[in-house]
Amino acid sequence: MKRLKDRLDPKYTKICVYACVTVVITVVAIMLLAYSGGFWSTLWSMFTAVLKPLLIGGIICYLFTPLVEKIENILSKEDKPWRRPIAVAVFYGTVFLIVGLIVLALFFWVKGGIDDLRNIDFEAVKEFVMSISDKFSSEIKSIEEKISASDLPIGKAGDLLTGFINSIAGFFSGLLFGIIFSIYFLLDGKNISRYWKRAFRLTAGDGADTALSGFAADADRVFSGYIRGQFIDALLVGVCSGIALLIAGVPYAVVIGVLMGIGNLIPYVGPVVGYGAVAIICLVLGQFDKLVIGILVIAVIMFVDGNVINPKLLSDNVEVHPLLVVAALLAGGAIGGFVGMLVAVPCAALLKLQLDRYLDKKETSSDAS
Repeated sequence: MKRLKDRLDPKYTKICVYACVTVVITVVAIMLLAYSGGFWSTLWSMFTAVLKPLLIGGIICYLFTPLVEKIENILSKEDKPWRRPIAVAVFYGTVFLIVGLIVLALFFWVKGGIDDLRNIDFEAVKEFVMSISDKFSSEIKSIEEKISASDLPIGKAGDLLTGFINSIAGFFSGLLFGIIFSIYFLLDGKNISRYWKRAFRLTAGDGADTALSGFAADADRVFSGYIRGQFIDALLVGVCSGIALLIAGVPYAVVIGVLMGIGNLIPYVGPVVGYGAVAIICLVLGQFDKLVIGILVIAVIMFVDGNVINPKLLSDNVEVHPLLVVAALLAGGAIGGFVGMLVAVPCAALLKLQLDRYLDKKETSSDAS
């Protein structure tokens, strides 16, 4: 045994031991992952359940912190301990009042619209549908034959409806807890930020803290340039669309304007929502002349918004290629649904900004050498 030990090269022996230990640890980790799928699935569900409302609360806090600070300054110029809680209470009281008034107005609009359903000219709708059917009868017949031949599980429609209802309930649940998180962030955000910044500096070092501060400054510029601008743009589009459609006599103009404003928070979604809502409402009510007028009004508003309003509101730092915007929206929607799509574009812009800075740094260093 001693002769064998003398013949072994200590350097290669050490490498072999490290390799064996690495293989054993890898095998054990793979076995743990393979035989504890339920545990990891539960852990991931818990993580996403906390992450979504935390993200919503952070976004609300980030968006409206400047407004809360302005309310603080209006209440008192001196730094009083009661300023922040009262400012948060005033802010959320105003928000809930506005939302309540909007919901009440929409309720009466919908209630009046239900009464209008009695006056629908179903014969005109039928003639319109039949005219389309006559023009595309062969295509419609082909689609029907393919649906019949595919033996689709139509019985699963109930499961799809249940899943849709659960997703809606999950969204409102996340929104509720997100509002609760945002209240705590608005009340004590400075202390929370100071605590985690100190913890990061002590554990990672001053160099990492400086790098993180630079990254945070870039993130603030990109997100403030995009999200706040996008919210203002959505508000303008919603108000202008509602007023213009109301003047044009399009039914449910206010409802369509609200839907367009919400849809315009996500790039490319606002026009689709507007055109779809006008088409569905006008076709159901049989007001085909208003359909053409409504589409023209939305087209003009979207043209002005896309070429004048939106570029002025958004910062130059968030200019990204349209292909990157689409890819970011797909990824954000897959990860976080509506909220993920909302923050996907500024996240992609931030990553692109960091990549550009890295490439510029590499290029500068190579030119200097």
